[in-house]
Amino acid sequence: MRNLLVLAFVLLFTSCNNTLEEKVKIDGLWLVTKVKMGENEMTPVAKWFRFNSDSTQTSGNGWLQHSFGKWSFNSNTNKLSTTNDNGVTDTAEPFTVRFENQNMIWSRTEEGENVQVFMKRTDKIPTSEGNKLMGLWKLDTIKFKTHQDDYKSFKKIIPFSKTSLFLRWDNTYVKQISKQEKEYGIYKIHGHKAEIQMVNYGKNPKFTFYRFSITKERLTLENTEGNEELVYQRIHQFPQ
Repeated sequence: MRNLLVLAFVLLFTSCNNTLEEKVKIDGLWLVTKVKMGENEMTPVAKWFRFNSDSTQTSGNGWLQHSFGKWSFNSNTNKLSTTNDNGVTDTAEPFTVRFENQNMIWSRTEEGENVQVFMKRTDKIPTSEGNKLMGLWKLDTIKFKTHQDDYKSFKKIIPFSKTSLFLRWDNTYVKQISKQEKEYGIYKIHGHKAEIQMVNYGKNPKFTFYRFSITKERLTLENTEGNEELVYQRIHQFPQ
């Protein structure tokens, strides 16, 4: 009888210890490196999860935290469940979790498709390319395509010296077009690619879509129609 009690205690201790080990593995900050749904890759930009030891969790993209809630892990089935206190209820099955080196991989079926989420540990919230857009930019050059079928034929224009673009933290922008003219509007960064979507306020709102790239302190915007390119330089004071 005593031996049976000892064995039961050992098994219980081992089970609890395994659960703690798996929780320790999950605890911490994780960066999503790839998301696959069936044969398609749908990786969000700078997506992260933070799992705390008190079974709370937060997640976001770049500098934006947009959800918070709780998490639980079943070490017998390797199933991970999460709930968001400010989100829509997740009705899909819990994720099955496995670890490979320092990476964590989730998998489950959603709408008949196999979904896999690949993550790696990180020690800081990731900065997205969209986060880097915020701030004040001075327009250096504008290029317009001069012939519809000639992608190499551009007309280069030197803009008004005070032309600037101010991208604010609250997703609004101010564009200084000329000495007397300013344009106000809102902007949005695409969640899966380097694209900024802008629309101006006023009686005649117009949507514009630009692919963007940032190299050091230079910002290049190319409209999605491929006939306009704007090159900006980061500045720290409004042009006088």
